Amino acid sequence: MDNNGNDVEGIVLCNGLDVLTFPKQLFVSEGQRNVNLLCKVPGGQSIDFCIVKVPGVPAPFASSERLPTPVPGITFYGEGWSQGSCGVTLDRIIPEYDGIFECTVAINGQTHKGTIEIMIKVPPSPPVIELSSNIDARNGEFDYGKPLVARCISRNGWPGAELSWYLDDAPITQELGAAFSETVRRKTTVQQFFRKSVAVEDNRKRLICRATHDSYPSGYVETILPIKLRKSNNTKYESKQHELREIKPSPPQLVISSDIHTSNGSFKIGSSMVIQCISRDGTPPATFLWFLDDQLIYEGLSSPFVSRDDLGTSTVQQVLQRQVQESDNGKKIICKARHPSGSTETQLKITTFE
Repeated sequence: MDNNGNDVEGIVLCNGLDVLTFPKQLFVSEGQRNVNLLCKVPGGQSIDFCIVKVPGVPAPFASSERLPTPVPGITFYGEGWSQGSCGVTLDRIIPEYDGIFECTVAINGQTHKGTIEIMIKVPPSPPVIELSSNIDARNGEFDYGKPLVARCISRNGWPGAELSWYLDDAPITQELGAAFSETVRRKTTVQQFFRKSVAVEDNRKRLICRATHDSYPSGYVETILPIKLRKSNNTKYESKQHELREIKPSPPQLVISSDIHTSNGSFKIGSSMVIQCISRDGTPPATFLWFLDDQLIYEGLSSPFVSRDDLGTSTVQQVLQRQVQESDNGKKIICKARHPSGSTETQLKITTFE
């Protein structure tokens, strides 16, 4: 483990020589002080020179215990060229350092490279609890016995936030779908769906979603949805859902959560598979059926979540979580979207590895 709390050692094979990097990957926060990046030749073999390239620095430069570095805020780190060791200390992490640190060492006329991926933590936006559009929650009130379908969403963090739910002070472990993550350009959005039938004892309780992230000053940020029981549910609720005009939704899409490790698109046997099916821009909203080949899937499905845009068209999302079995290899996960205009489906062929 290095002084940044990272216990990852990287090995890069170049021309038969292993250049060790400490660490191989590094998550750091903006403003973090005295971060060390080290390249080392096994056995302490002497090196002829060491050139480093730091993200955000215009040009590579020599990293040597004998020479001052030409960049303010960066100093030499390591045991020295005679010991096969060179690197840098970053005095203070700035956003420009996000990227790949590279060192090039020369031994007997041959050059060898090592890399370290530097990733700057980005605090996500505060979490938000949203209600499914097909849920009657006029004036923030709910009917006894009727479903409450909500999602918590935390946007654009790096890495993504970890979500947890509470009803007042009691942690919620049931009735939750899998957390689904989507990463674009080192910005991760995490969402999770929740469903429960509203009970009398839920009146005036608070539904809380907590997003935990290292970059938050207190470590986490919460959002709260008060649950109020409607005094009478005899009043007919007339929803203005613009459903008189039928619009065929786009074909469904299957998306694998960014948090799920795959190898060339294959899933590890025994690991968790988290996949979202999404159908966009339909009126009325589509409904889903899931299959493993020709077998209906019931377990591991979150409640469908409906969101409606200003034009009145609906997007439906549902997440499937299941454990990958050896027998899944070669089978297909199928999501079928059913709609008055007709049914469409999409599929994902499963390949596995041990």
